[in-house]
Amino acid sequence: MFNILYYMFKGVKRGYARMSATKQDIIRSASKMFNEKGFLATSIQEIAQDCSIAKGSVYKYFPSKEDLLCAVFDECQTVYFDQAERLKKTEIGTPKESLVNQIVFRFQYFIEYRHIMVNFIDLPITQYETFRSLRSHVRARMMDWHRSWLLEVYSERIEPFLWDLIFIYRAIIKDYLQRIINEVKSLSIEDTAWFIVDKLDALVEHMTRSGSKGLLGRSAYDKFILSGSDDWNNEKERLAEEMFSRVVALLETWPGGTARRKELQEIVQLLGAEMTQAQPRKSLIQALCAYLEQEQELRSSVIQFKQIVLEE
Repeated sequence: MFNILYYMFKGVKRGYARMSATKQDIIRSASKMFNEKGFLATSIQEIAQDCSIAKGSVYKYFPSKEDLLCAVFDECQTVYFDQAERLKKTEIGTPKESLVNQIVFRFQYFIEYRHIMVNFIDLPITQYETFRSLRSHVRARMMDWHRSWLLEVYSERIEPFLWDLIFIYRAIIKDYLQRIINEVKSLSIEDTAWFIVDKLDALVEHMTRSGSKGLLGRSAYDKFILSGSDDWNNEKERLAEEMFSRVVALLETWPGGTARRKELQEIVQLLGAEMTQAQPRKSLIQALCAYLEQEQELRSSVIQFKQIVLEE
């Protein structure tokens, strides 16, 4: 495995020359301590002591521990992509072998920096603006990385179902990384990487033979990338209105009796009225949706509406 710490902390990567030595020291110490102890168990005082500086000197560069975590994560993921690009340029095998090596490198890197790379999105800073912006940036870069590799290995024949394949690949990678980290009986990283690519081969072959057009498009990618941003919040509002209108339309042609239809329409009206409030009551939305979900014809649309509205 590459000497990651050398590249990360000796100033090779872009942007380090513009940092003061003190800021570099803080990021280096925070990275080490977050990775060893975790974000929540590490204090700013401990980071300052590790750097042999006053606690106030840390706040001079980073207003909060959350800002410092974002800076550490940004450095860590930037080094990852720099190393991944360097690995790609030195590959001499087939595209499929190169993809396997990329997966192996990803697993090794993420395992070594799991408290930063893996647990970052699980920390209680999801409402932090710097975090949301950084998450969107990293998601976009990672998804584009997946896309470029899948196209390189499988060529244009995957275009009809490209976005589905990207999301499937991402989910498989993420799940097996968790298995490698958490399983009592350790899995071979190399064997796991080949297993993943073997299953991708089978999936691509099946979808190509069957003429699959896929279910997802570029819009699914955009929504995933923008999740948590103001753009996504606006998109959520539009989607919620669209799903609500679908429920209303389904009731217009609902095959049940007139009395039952009227009862359901009254529930939908209450739901619509609640959605116009400045702070809709989630408990009431849950209860109204649960009532509507009793009808088979409405269930799928109501569940989708509820998931959009109640998503944090």
